[in-house]
Amino acid sequence: MKRTLLVLPFALAACSPAPAAPGDEAATPASPYAFDLNLTLTTRAAEQLARTDERVIVNAMYYGLPTSDDAPGIDREGMEIRLGSAEIEVAPESSAVKVAGEGFDATYLTSVKGDPEVLINVYSARKTHENNLLSCGIYQGPISMAQKKPVDITCDLIEGLSEDGDVVVETGTPGQ
Repeated sequence: MKRTLLVLPFALAACSPAPAAPGDEAATPASPYAFDLNLTLTTRAAEQLARTDERVIVNAMYYGLPTSDDAPGIDREGMEIRLGSAEIEVAPESSAVKVAGEGFDATYLTSVKGDPEVLINVYSARKTHENNLLSCGIYQGPISMAQKKPVDITCDLIEGLSEDGDVVVETGTPGQ
């Protein structure tokens, strides 16, 4: 009987998974809502942001159209089902950005008619300047469409900014 008791722990230990080696973390499975984005900053936008140590935010807001007027999770306006959001902070340069699907909340996914959608907005991070400095395109549409090919968004400086990033307001009477 003692022999069986001594052998049993060794036999069970042989069946257990091997301990993970340092730096051998299991890869997190990709989100079914992940997609790629090509962010292009004009030269002047990239230079201005770099000069002021400003960063760029890619904001993904996930949503869907409701299946009915009283669908669980519908917003107060009765227009959409909000499915979460995520902000990705990136360097002030043209780059490929992975929108990993973080922040997507599938709690009310059954209340969504058709495919879930995403609205992508890009703006300066306001770390060193209180105002947004960028004028960027947007993407709004089904996540499945964004997954077919990278979403392209181009940004430039907002017109009317001074060298230090302040908004220039012209005063005076026209024609003077």
